[in-house]
Amino acid sequence: MRCSVISSALLALLLSMSNASQADFLLDAGFASEYVHHGIKQSNAKPVLQLDGLYASQIGLYGGLWMTGIERGAPDSTRFEIDGFAGWYVPLSTFLSVDLGMMRTTFTGDADTSKQAYNEGFFNILLNDKTTFGYRLADDYMGSGEPLQTLELAHTVNSGEFGFEFSTRQYRYLNTTEDVNWGSENRNNYFHFRLGVARNYLEHNLSLAFEKTNLSSKFDASTQIVFTYSRAFSF
Repeated sequence: MRCSVISSALLALLLSMSNASQADFLLDAGFASEYVHHGIKQSNAKPVLQLDGLYASQIGLYGGLWMTGIERGAPDSTRFEIDGFAGWYVPLSTFLSVDLGMMRTTFTGDADTSKQAYNEGFFNILLNDKTTFGYRLADDYMGSGEPLQTLELAHTVNSGEFGFEFSTRQYRYLNTTEDVNWGSENRNNYFHFRLGVARNYLEHNLSLAFEKTNLSSKFDASTQIVFTYSRAFSF
């Protein structure tokens, strides 16, 4: 199950399999043992249902929706996160591609929950569709009133039916206040590390990931081990 937005490497694989005269639609339905957003728990150690759909054209334009359950615990009323995204994947040479687009993240719940919605632009450089150098910028992140910048370095290795991911991300508030920070007004960033393995068996997708941040326990961001399963449908 993809996290928040389709990975550029996966998108490249989809486009490479597309016929020149048609577009592809993919749908994944499944669950995760825990929903982890930016390395921080979002479902109170409970499994959640997840669903995502992707439409991609042969010329590299794509768009879709991604949804997951959320259970942060009282008094938070958030129940679902729904992300809409659109982008353009552009091969520049046999080994170099770029991927750029926008995402809109929304939450269902009470009036305060809806205020957490935010927009995010992204730009990725891909080497051999395996190594990603990524940049994201979210305006008014989670209703904080401040923008959040994300730097990403990720590498995937495919071996038969297995795929391995190694990634690190830095999340940085471009401005911190007394209420918007990562532990103190002097701390504007943290790192998120992820090691994952995935296996596809026909239409069935399974993954296991080890995730860790350097945030304090107050952010519910200790070491996580997350298992996901999904069933893929293609049209």
